[in-house]
Amino acid sequence: MRQFVDPDTGEVFYEEQILRRPDEIVKIFRPAGRSSKFVKIKASQKAKRRLRKLSLAEAGFLLKITPYASEGTNLLEGDNERGQKGVPLTVKDLAMVADCSYPQARKIVKAFIAERILRRVEIDGRTALAINPLYSLNGKSAETSLLQLFKWEITEAGEDPNSE
Repeated sequence: MRQFVDPDTGEVFYEEQILRRPDEIVKIFRPAGRSSKFVKIKASQKAKRRLRKLSLAEAGFLLKITPYASEGTNLLEGDNERGQKGVPLTVKDLAMVADCSYPQARKIVKAFIAERILRRVEIDGRTALAINPLYSLNGKSAETSLLQLFKWEITEAGEDPNSE
């Protein structure tokens, strides 16, 4: 196996020889790093109508905070760059994430709670915020605790957050 280094980027490449049959296809997979997340914004017609109701500032705020949702539970948690990893983000932290002032972030979070986009949850004596899976979901499916948290909204919408 020979090693090559790109002089411009410093990226390391390896040369390998692969033996295969004529009817076989070889595919190269590049494993995703830890920073990759599967965050999906809901694309159903009902979800699109819900998102259209948001102001540009609210939609931008939601888009910027969504990658901080923990997988399956949608709890907004730190990543060691913004807040401590695994610890719920405060509104002040969310203001830094969304590049807006604290009063503006507080106003948007308050509106999101009233519109049932976010919900406050008590975890280990700390208050955390969770994103409604009808708007966005981190992970392939929502955990039971998240579905219970937004049970009324999901029932009212008549949608399954775990469906594509």
